[in-house]
Amino acid sequence: MDTKLEKKQSKLKIILIISAIAAAVVLFAVYFLQQKKTYNIPEEDIQTSEVVFGKFEDMLMITAQSQSLNSSLVNVLEGGMVKEIYAEDGQMVRKGEPLARIYNPNTEFNFMNQETGIMQQISQMRNSLLELKNQEFNQNKELLQSQNDYNTALQTYNLQKRLYDAEIGRKTEFDLAKQNLEYQKKRKQLTEQGIQNENNSRNQQIAEINKSIGQMQKSLDVLRNNKNNFLILAPETGRLSSFNINLGQNLTSGLSIGKIDLMDGYKLVAKIDEFYINKLQPGIKGTLDNSEQSYNVIITKILPEVKDGQFSAELNFADENKPKDLRIGMTFGVKLKLSADTQSMMIPKGNFYKDTNGKWIFVLNGNKAEKRNISLGRENALYYEVVSGLKKGEKVITSDYSDFKNYEILEIKK
Repeated sequence: MDTKLEKKQSKLKIILIISAIAAAVVLFAVYFLQQKKTYNIPEEDIQTSEVVFGKFEDMLMITAQSQSLNSSLVNVLEGGMVKEIYAEDGQMVRKGEPLARIYNPNTEFNFMNQETGIMQQISQMRNSLLELKNQEFNQNKELLQSQNDYNTALQTYNLQKRLYDAEIGRKTEFDLAKQNLEYQKKRKQLTEQGIQNENNSRNQQIAEINKSIGQMQKSLDVLRNNKNNFLILAPETGRLSSFNINLGQNLTSGLSIGKIDLMDGYKLVAKIDEFYINKLQPGIKGTLDNSEQSYNVIITKILPEVKDGQFSAELNFADENKPKDLRIGMTFGVKLKLSADTQSMMIPKGNFYKDTNGKWIFVLNGNKAEKRNISLGRENALYYEVVSGLKKGEKVITSDYSDFKNYEILEIKK
């Protein structure tokens, strides 16, 4: 009995030891998991800024380039090889003035064939008109002959009737004259009726042929005008720009090879980051600074197409006050006022934003910096507006977070 009790106590001791070890492992794991990941970084590798409270200007700084207020594109109507160039980029040109000439032998050959075919059809139709006129002439001769034969028969009948009534003439001759008169009368009536029907049909044919000739003539005029498309003409009067073509260069139909600036005023065109596409709209005002003088501008058009992360906006001067030395292609800095100024908490802009998207930031506390969740609102050229998470006077790291964005505490080494 004594031996059995000693075995039970030994097993219980083993179980207690194992349980104690397991508990220690669990406690160590919990402690380890609760420890925040720490990164050591030299002080000179970071840039810090202070949280400030003050006037927040809801504005956007953009770069705009002056362009002609109105312009007209120079397009290639018929594709081909550049044979001659008559104008240069930057030259003043008049509407209809030749700028270049295109050569395309295949198209010219097709034009010649089409022109020949149309002219042959017109000639055939005119021959048909001539035949119809000859028919009308012959029918008029026939009508005239039938009228003359009737008149002759009527004279003969009247003469034979007088003789017969005077009992001088013979009855047989009177009967023959009467019979011939009836024949010539019916013949004249049938001739007149037939000619009338022929005239109606012929007039309809002549009208249709003339209409077809008119349409063919229009087609011929269009074709001949299209031959002039080998000449590239200035669509408007103004300054030729973006016109850079070379002899021998092949140009496709519809290609734009330049534009004509009408020189009737100026506008500003700016390329803006797509982030602001929903924040800008026509009517937003701003200022342009040039030679220590400010000029009022206003957004007139937003072009919604985004290319390479940017969209375009057009601005005009808001009043008659504009730079006197304004020229096409000049570049200006423009400050757009998005909304009224407010008193807000702010932090300077920095590279930290690209790693945090403004959702968290490292806040300094002595020789350490700890990750903290924040919320940012509007931004301008210099500051982000702080909505929550930071207090005035606190210092934050605003430089790049690429090396330590996955850590929660920074140990800053001086």
